Amino acid sequence: MLRHASFIRLSLTFAITCLLAAACADKDERYAYGRGDGQCGEIRLEHRHDSLYVLHHFINGVTVSDWELPYPVYRFECGDLTGDGVPEIAVGVIKPTRHFPRPEKRLFLFKLYKGRLIRPLWLGSRVARPLVDFHLVHDSVPVRIRTTERRADGTLVQALYRQEGFGLVFERDISR
Repeated sequence: MLRHASFIRLSLTFAITCLLAAACADKDERYAYGRGDGQCGEIRLEHRHDSLYVLHHFINGVTVSDWELPYPVYRFECGDLTGDGVPEIAVGVIKPTRHFPRPEKRLFLFKLYKGRLIRPLWLGSRVARPLVDFHLVHDSVPVRIRTTERRADGTLVQALYRQEGFGLVFERDISR
């Protein structure tokens, strides 16, 4: 009887954990920022279903721009990548490309054109090596991008990039 009660308690704990994880995964992600004109801006990533996400840009609670992402998203971060005082949007998507037809993790960067409209800044098919993950590093302006990439031998390496012009400029590999 004691074993049965422990099994039920463990099963119930697992079920609740799964439900909470699913509920958290379906929540929209948000990034709020102050604008130089005294208004409040917010960028949201809405999860509509498995392979459709929508970026929304709000100013003072009013939608000013949207951008659909018809791919699974694994990461969403914002930061001033260009140093102009306006945040850019970094989105990790999983998709194939013409030259790499197997779905893999990609990095997409978006800008707020004229401080309002969401427009592509860089839709990357690859960084130096296949991408495993990325994070924005907010220790400087402009913000930099720290990636985790997979070498040909399967080992992981971290690299640092900065956004410049049309694409990313490699700064250096980072030792662990």
